[in-house]
Amino acid sequence: MVREPPSLYSSCLVAYVRNLNYSVTSMDRTVVDLRMLPTAILANVYEQMCNHDSLKEILLVQLTDLNTFQKVIRQASLKQIMFKCVQTLMTARRPVVTELRTKFCRTTRVYYLENENVATVKEARLEDFLGAHGEVSHETSICQDGRQFVAAFIEQVDNGIRLGSFLCESGWLEESLHVFNITLSMIQLLQASYLRSLIELNCLQKLLCAQTAFCCFKEANITCAQALNIIDKLTQERQQELRLQRSKLEGTTRGTCSSSSSSSSGRANCCSGNSKRSFLTSSSSCALAGGDNDRLSNIPNSLLANIYQQISVLHFYRSEYDLSYRWSIRALKHINKNTPDKIIVDVLRQVAKSCVVKRQFQLASMLIKQAVCRARTSFGTNHQKYADALLDYGFFLLNVDSIANSVAVYTEAHEILCRIFGPRNLHVAVAHEDLAYCLYVLEYSSGKFDSATENVEQAIDIMKELVPSNHLMLASAKRVKALILEEIALDTMASAIDYNKCKGLLLQSEELHQSALHLSLEAFGEINVQTAKHYGNLGRLYQSMSKFEAAEQMHKRAIKIKTDILGPYDYEVGLSIGHLASLYNYHMQKHQEAEELYLKSIEISLRLFGESYSGLEYDYRGLIHIYDITGDMTRYDQYSNILEEWRLLREENQAVRNNYPAMISEDTTMEEVTRKFFEMCSNCITGSVPLSESDGSINHNLLEADGVRPECVCGNDCAGDEISEIAAAAAAGAPSTVPVIVAADEILRSA
Repeated sequence: MVREPPSLYSSCLVAYVRNLNYSVTSMDRTVVDLRMLPTAILANVYEQMCNHDSLKEILLVQLTDLNTFQKVIRQASLKQIMFKCVQTLMTARRPVVTELRTKFCRTTRVYYLENENVATVKEARLEDFLGAHGEVSHETSICQDGRQFVAAFIEQVDNGIRLGSFLCESGWLEESLHVFNITLSMIQLLQASYLRSLIELNCLQKLLCAQTAFCCFKEANITCAQALNIIDKLTQERQQELRLQRSKLEGTTRGTCSSSSSSSSGRANCCSGNSKRSFLTSSSSCALAGGDNDRLSNIPNSLLANIYQQISVLHFYRSEYDLSYRWSIRALKHINKNTPDKIIVDVLRQVAKSCVVKRQFQLASMLIKQAVCRARTSFGTNHQKYADALLDYGFFLLNVDSIANSVAVYTEAHEILCRIFGPRNLHVAVAHEDLAYCLYVLEYSSGKFDSATENVEQAIDIMKELVPSNHLMLASAKRVKALILEEIALDTMASAIDYNKCKGLLLQSEELHQSALHLSLEAFGEINVQTAKHYGNLGRLYQSMSKFEAAEQMHKRAIKIKTDILGPYDYEVGLSIGHLASLYNYHMQKHQEAEELYLKSIEISLRLFGESYSGLEYDYRGLIHIYDITGDMTRYDQYSNILEEWRLLREENQAVRNNYPAMISEDTTMEEVTRKFFEMCSNCITGSVPLSESDGSINHNLLEADGVRPECVCGNDCAGDEISEIAAAAAAGAPSTVPVIVAADEILRSA
């Protein structure tokens, strides 16, 4: 196939950049010339400059100019280019991110927060300074200098939200936290109003996203509470206004009906009363974590969906899966045809992941496939949002026993993120970790852990450079490495190659697991699923180290915590029960106890996954071993036959397996998706997995070792950052008017 020649524009662009020269005498003039270019062309020039090492310094000077940088990132279509430019400089050890954060925070502190005119901001009404089209009103009583300062102050708030969002989306979470925090302190100086509340909510949900992704859970809890307090306040104010409107309407109705017959009056009053109850009181008793009070507020639906989705992510990271599920469902209820595509994809992803951990696989399958299709259609296959959707699709496939497909999905997501962000980035590190764990599961039977080891070591190397040594993200990657080292040690022990090497690997694995457990206890406490998983991982390790009593205690601890939190028939409980059964069966000769545990594990697996679940093999083999040792030949024959039937089912299931990726209708509306979801919820059979989702590679005894941190869901939406657009929405009517809800909802569709 003949390649098309480059366009004239492309040729000119390449030639222009190639002829740029960096020197002390020409740098200033070159910088000025570049900044005069139209924004789209300027971004293309920066992208071309990334290909020339000699231009890295001038590119650094360009991008660390706050005015220039803000001008480019205001255009959402140019963000992917700017991700590449920033990452090119960071990979080349040019600290563009640090300089951007430092310059913004210093400028904000010196020129705004510590300015003598800051008191003017507290007196100014935002509505006076931001008209329907974002212009500064001249009807305020504040002097000209004061008006200019307030206008600049508001613009700096807008710049802070945009810069923080960019840094968070591009994986520079710690820097984004600094920017969001100082921006939030600016917002809280503004005079209290409906408009300020919307701006503050927008900033809080983005701050919550960064805090959660960076595992700052204590700070995230505070941010979450602040956001919910604002929502509660606005909702109560709105309900009070509705009650007043209803009272006025009832008074008018009574006056009109007073000249009518008494029977007509009675009918009118009766209808009015019923309307009041159905419209106002029907949802007033709903709890904030699951009710619909906010539907009576005038907060934009897209903003509410984004906030609730972020709260769900926070609970998911903390392994509080019931709360995560409830908040994700609430986010889904606020999705409609006007919701921006980014928010739709993020909400679908989060609800799908919540369904996965609740073992509602049919629901999860529908939603995650819809998210992948929408991300591909809306953003293309080289976009971060598509990679995010693939990561969650890989998580789904891993949990429904489709490991080979999961590896393929994780690999594609990893390649996309590498193209966008380069090798030195937290998003890429997390993708390495996820891929490493999935490869570990895939290659468990073969013992070929080279690829898994390479990926987890790359993840650790990147994280060591970008996060503190005691960070939970690093602990998660070390946890995966510990699992791999343990299996390598066992293979070494089985082949009798080097006992000392084997012992060293096991000790190294123990150190990594103990470190992860300590950090989990510090972050989550004892009664947490993540902590229980660490106990389970240590139990398996101690079993490998022949420390059987210690292993027994670890497994029992894991079972108790998981049962208390998740109930007796959860997948996680079944895993830990199976591990304790294996310990009793093969090492402690407690065959009666082992038999009871195996039967319980089988019961849970059959409930959740059906008769062809791959993990059943290990329980069946365990029972066959027990009956062989105890001489119970009747049951030995029974479970030998069951195992053979299981093998036949596995072969049949592999024959009808779907191709990757599974396709669904791409023109399905969100209303149809939501309706179908809640229909399925009403009569959902938990754990029902289509045969086509299974490929037969998973090891039941592995999945306890899943202390893998959930994907870094930086679901930060760049939409809705324009303060002028929020003002335009608010200007469409006072907070008490219903049209504001529609108008304000549009603010999250721009940028």
